[in-house]
Parts: sequence; structure tokens; C-alpha cells
Amino acid sequence: MKRQKTAYELSASQVTTPAKAISLFWRLTGRRRKPLGSVLDLGAGDCRFAHGGNYSRYVGVEIDPRRSKEAVLPHNGELLHGCAFQHSGQDYDACVGNPPYVRHHYIENPWKEKTVAGIEDALGVTLKLNCNLYLYFLCLGLVKTHDKGLVAMIIPYEWVSRPSASPVREFIRAKKWNVTVYRFREQIFQDVLTTASVTIIDKGSTDGRWSFFDLDQKSRIIPRRGPAESEEGVIEYEKRGNAWALRGMSPGTQKVFTLTEGERNHFGLKKTDVVPCVTTLRDVPLSLRTLTRAAFKKHYIDAGGRCWLIKSFSKKISPTLKAYLEAVPAKLRDTWTCHNQTPWYKFRPHPTPQLLVGSGFTRYGPKVVVNSVGALAVGSVWGIHSARRLPGRKLQQHLYGIDVEKRVVAHASKLKKIEVKQLNSLLNAFNEHQRSKT
Repeated sequence: MKRQKTAYELSASQVTTPAKAISLFWRLTGRRRKPLGSVLDLGAGDCRFAHGGNYSRYVGVEIDPRRSKEAVLPHNGELLHGCAFQHSGQDYDACVGNPPYVRHHYIENPWKEKTVAGIEDALGVTLKLNCNLYLYFLCLGLVKTHDKGLVAMIIPYEWVSRPSASPVREFIRAKKWNVTVYRFREQIFQDVLTTASVTIIDKGSTDGRWSFFDLDQKSRIIPRRGPAESEEGVIEYEKRGNAWALRGMSPGTQKVFTLTEGERNHFGLKKTDVVPCVTTLRDVPLSLRTLTRAAFKKHYIDAGGRCWLIKSFSKKISPTLKAYLEAVPAKLRDTWTCHNQTPWYKFRPHPTPQLLVGSGFTRYGPKVVVNSVGALAVGSVWGIHSARRLPGRKLQQHLYGIDVEKRVVAHASKLKKIEVKQLNSLLNAFNEHQRSKT
């Protein structure tokens, strides 16, 4: 059987669900509804969700026959090959499974617009075009189940707070369906950092209650306050104000566009060919408050960090830099960004930020440094900008006074991350505080 073409990269979305997680999944689902009647598994893979559940009929839909060639079906099970969004079945008692997780960048048009339009017609939800693929499947589950049906899926926990999922959350709240979210404390998928959850939407219970729990390493169920640990809840996502955060630049690939001091010398590039940059604050001590020239030299140049961003965006490029770019292997510049730049190396630089923020952290909050060296923010380092000079130390002190860890949804079991618009929220609060003092 030929592999059916799809509008998203299959290999990037196919993750095998561990047997332990499936067993726990069915135990949790059974707390809401037991036994079940007909069950639909979207993106069924090898049909491992067909085992362990209490139901009368199982229907799996899988687009890639390679994934299902070793599937073992129970006597009351059926496997269909094809796109889940073209499956005609309706009125299932439950929709279950582990839908594919693909970032919106890798979902092709016009399939994206057509599928979003189809969901809107069937459900009345207008998905944002920057949402991840699993939300398409979650909505499809809501479409395929009857009025009192159950949707139970293993999906990223981030859906409970991310703006891209807000239309789905608002729709569910408007329907007053009950939602129970079990967050895995430990990483359950190998090489996948995203925090997973078992999310159960009960269309038959309509008091609009959202309940949150943690699942520890021993599969014990532990109540949570809500999406975040703090009573204040998740940090709001806000638009930019007088001071704003800007995501670190993505010039194409750091392997090409950012260099260590050794690499700069090796390729014969002069200081005029590059500009200082910061790609990570991970190895900078928490005690460092200002990134001076001396600190930049110690923690980046001498330490062998990627600290030089090539100035391939300049109108005039030196012969040496041009020779460097011409020697870059095609496979290294085979990225979405490079393909969408003309020429492939001419990215648009960001302005120099006044403060640098490491977006990822493991405890309390991100590192924040005053940017005296004038480095550009790249990758996972956010920049703080303003049209006027900011009171850098005061702002830094304000940010360090917030327990961000308790007010964000964990990106992974240990890794937390503050989003740009959440940082905007903290900056807006700081500006408001400053205005109230004058």
C-alpha cells in the first residue's frame, strides 16, 4: 500500500505512546465514563489505544500504513486507512488517542485553510492559523462525538494557557462542558520536551467545571490549584506598551550565522564583519547584573560561546565574508528561514535591546542582564526594548522580584519558559507602577 500524502510532515509528528501511559489513560478515562460504547481513535498508529479500554466498538483511523502494519486489533476493532479529517463517521461515544503534534510552520497551505474552514463550519470554532496540529484533532474529536460524548486525548499541557488555543478554550467554556486535565510531572515521550497531559472533555457534564491534577512518577493523582502553581494564575499575554519584549532573532541557523571567537579567526573575519550577540544566558552566573565588555569577553569570547553574529544583512559585504557565505554547504542553509530570504543569507536584524532575558529557566525565573555591551539577542534570548532609556537596574530588580516559575505553564518537566507577550505583561505592570509613583 502506498503512503498517502498529507499536508504535514509525518515523521515529525509520529511519537509512540508508552504502554504505561496508555494504561493510565484508560484508568483516568474510566473515572468519567465506564463502560463506553463506540470509540474513535484519530491518528491511531499501531492501534495501541485499542487495548486496555472498556468499550463495545473501536474504530481507528491512520493515514500512514507503515505505522499500522503491525497493528493488533481486538475482535470488536476496525482500522481504516486515510486522513482523519475525511472520515465520515459521526456520533461516537468517545474520541481517544494521542494526536500528532506539529508546529504551524510545518502545516501546508491550502490544506490548513481548508481544514480550519471545515472545523468552523462543523463546530463554530475559528482556529488561529498559528496553532499546532493537535488542536485540529481535538476539535475534530468534538465534532465526531455526540452531544453527551467524551473526548479524551494525550496532548501538550500548554493548551490550557497558550493564546493559540484560546478559541478552543472559549468555545468549551461557552458550552459549559466539564474539563479534567492531568499533567504529567515526568517526561513520558523520549526526546520530546513538551509537557504532556491527559485531557478529558465531558460533553455530558455541563456545569462548566475545570479540574487540574498532577500525575507523579508512580501515577498518583495530585490536585493542582489550576493551570499554574500560583494563586495569581498564569501570567497574562499582553501587547507591547512603552517598553516591550522582542523574540530573539532567527537569522536562519546558528551554525552558519553565529560564530565563536575561534571560528571568526579561522575564517579570517574581522570585527567589522560581525556584531556581538548572545544566544544563551545559561552559563552566565546569576550574580551578573550587567553584561559589560569585560563580562562579555569572559563569559562568551574566552569561553568559546557563539557570540558573533555575521553582518550578512549589510548593504556592503566584505570579500572575506562573501567568501565565507559562498563556502557554506547547501545542507546547512536548507532551512525555512533561508529559503524565504533573498538572497538566502540576508536576514533582517533587530534593534539592540536594552536588557537581555533568557526565556528558558529551571527554577524561580529567567536571568536578566543589562545590555551594556550592545549585543543582539538571538534564538531563545529575548530582548527588552523601548523608545526611551529604561531604568535598567530598577526594571531588572522588578523582574527578579517575581516568582515566574509559579506563574507559567511548564514547557517540560524541568524546563519553564516565559513567552514574549507574558514578558510584555510584566513590563506593562512595571511601567504602570513607575507612573503611579510620579
